[in-house]
Amino acid sequence: MVIAVAFDPTTYFPSIHAGDRSVVRIVYTGDDYGWPVYAIAVAEGCVDQEDRNSDACATRLRARMVRSPAPADIQRPRQRGLHLLGLLVETGATDPASIRATLSDVGTEWLEADLRTCPGAVDALRRLTEAGWPPPPLIDQTVEAYVSGLVMHADFVRVEVQHFARRTTYHGWIADGSPAAWAVAFAGGLEPCWRPASGPAPWIPA
Repeated sequence: MVIAVAFDPTTYFPSIHAGDRSVVRIVYTGDDYGWPVYAIAVAEGCVDQEDRNSDACATRLRARMVRSPAPADIQRPRQRGLHLLGLLVETGATDPASIRATLSDVGTEWLEADLRTCPGAVDALRRLTEAGWPPPPLIDQTVEAYVSGLVMHADFVRVEVQHFARRTTYHGWIADGSPAAWAVAFAGGLEPCWRPASGPAPWIPA
């Protein structure tokens, strides 16, 4: 319920014409339980019915993020999600309506970054094309290669790229060179550039 209410990046750049204006979407979840850590959406152009001319819209490139609050002794990203769910349970927010009413009060972050002014952000976004999207071939793999790909209790990242009539998706652990590894590095690079987002958080009903 928490992921559906707040960690769905398709709701971060709503449009009355296209429904969702995001072109890249990231969802980071922790451990086998899928604790909600953060979700990011990237959109081009003017969104939110901004009063701008078309020339100004063409260069806009922004990211928005929802992130679970961090506990004081955080050591791993997944602890954010576990901490958020613990806070919601403590307050009795266990249904969609009460979750929506409580997320802001427990410190859930709703942030925005301008990629054009954030140092290195545009170049980092371009590097998404260098990630290893397809898995290794399954034919004639050695036992050693198979075993080296096994992971237990891993954090998982979903990366989705939307381009006109095409959608490319990766959902898996943070393997070296994978879209998940790119997403974690991309999010880390944006850290100094996040600011409180304009407009209401996605869990606040319109």
